[in-house]
Amino acid sequence: MKFIKLISFLLFFISQLFFAQELPPIVKFSSNTYGAASQNWMISQDQNQFVYFANNEGLLEFNGSEWKLNASPNETIMRSVKVVGDKIFTGCYMEFGFWKRQTNGQLKYNSLSNRVKSKLIEDEHFWNIVNIDNWVLFQSFIRIYAYDVKKNTISFIENHPYIF
Repeated sequence: MKFIKLISFLLFFISQLFFAQELPPIVKFSSNTYGAASQNWMISQDQNQFVYFANNEGLLEFNGSEWKLNASPNETIMRSVKVVGDKIFTGCYMEFGFWKRQTNGQLKYNSLSNRVKSKLIEDEHFWNIVNIDNWVLFQSFIRIYAYDVKKNTISFIENHPYIF
């Protein structure tokens, strides 16, 4: 009787191991398929399950069946992307801002860095975007630019220990 219980337990345990090893399907897309550069830097997803990639040629959008490339606002490499609510924030060389979907379905870019253009440091790249409460933070190697979503204002932090 104990032997049957032991065998049953072992069979149950082993079967759970096999089910735990199941992997989701992975599909690899070539740059020819999505029609943009082969290098993607960052990825983010919105509430409609659209996926956005910071690509060397701009903002790459995938809705699950079709790809669309939105050219970089200043024709430089896009390094970062982060979806926050209905906005898609992006950063590239000497430029950061957000994209918003229009009623016609197209994305329109709105520059935030234009407000502080004279304060940007030469050759600044925006490598990371983080959302904390009502702040969107754009990180370069030298500064963090903080966009207050509610007040629609921008400030920056220099010489902070978390800036590399």
